[in-house]
Amino acid sequence: MNILFDLNHPVDVNFFKQVIFLLKSQEHNVIITYRPRGKLQKIIDYELSDFNCTPIGGHYKVFVFKVLGQLYRDVIMCKFQRKNKIDLSVCFGSTNAISSWLNNIPYLAFDDDIEYKIPFYHANIFSTRHIMPDRITFTNSKTHKYKGFKELAYLHPNYFTPKETELAKYGIKENYYVFIREIANVSLNYKKENKCIRDIIKALKLKGYQIVISLEDENLEKSLKDDCIILEEPVTDIYSIIKFSKFVISSGDTMAREACLLGTPCIYTGGREMVMNSELIEMGAMFKADDLKNVIEQIDVLSISKTRSDIERQINHMIRTTWEDTTSVILKHIRSCS
Repeated sequence: MNILFDLNHPVDVNFFKQVIFLLKSQEHNVIITYRPRGKLQKIIDYELSDFNCTPIGGHYKVFVFKVLGQLYRDVIMCKFQRKNKIDLSVCFGSTNAISSWLNNIPYLAFDDDIEYKIPFYHANIFSTRHIMPDRITFTNSKTHKYKGFKELAYLHPNYFTPKETELAKYGIKENYYVFIREIANVSLNYKKENKCIRDIIKALKLKGYQIVISLEDENLEKSLKDDCIILEEPVTDIYSIIKFSKFVISSGDTMAREACLLGTPCIYTGGREMVMNSELIEMGAMFKADDLKNVIEQIDVLSISKTRSDIERQINHMIRTTWEDTTSVILKHIRSCS
């Protein structure tokens, strides 16, 4: 069976990676395409070096160019699918939707972002199945629900075991550092050349923390390198670094959830209201901060808080009893469409 996986974000690699290698071991012909953007190329080269992955299209920031770029990519993808005789198309979101529909190829669209309405409904219209966590209340004849989070496709204990030995590579110790993930153009409303992130770093240093930071905006590296350990992609085991940090500050919603699902409290600065964050906020694992004052207040709380063990217990209990192994969910749908 020729199964196409179309990857468009770094997290897509993690989301599908377990399934991709398992299908390959079962002698399916796995074909991988991706949209070149940010550090995705480096991550694919590192994580999926056994596959001849094909770049298709480009990444644009302006809405009009995004639409035109997607339509052009659909044309190229149509030809690619026909040439490679694709039997099943799998994607996170909508980026392979129209081409699969035009070629009459079964299309599995996984999703967790109903707030991003245009891609969400685009995926729903053209997909064969639209698969999402049950916290999302939208439903129709195409939707299939599962309990949990997309991030448990790779952070479930069936696939991930944190390694404290990873910390030695960076000269850091458990609970003595804070991990920051900074997404370009998504985080707090920075002014004066990202003064906000510098104020956050200053507050952390005053409390004696080392700071490990993952940056999307490479222009910030030069100004932050003296105060932070800046990670270079690809990172061998970024989730162990997140797991053993005192807490995480993330402007990216995916990494904010990743931290919480590892049992590490997170201050989310991304500003988005997302249904997929609500359960973690209710549990006290995620703290939503809307401005610099909120961030500083939460830093103070988490620096003296002893609730981390409670958060870990709650998360582990939900993984054992309620939330599904998302990789198993992906496989179930692929097999049922085979």
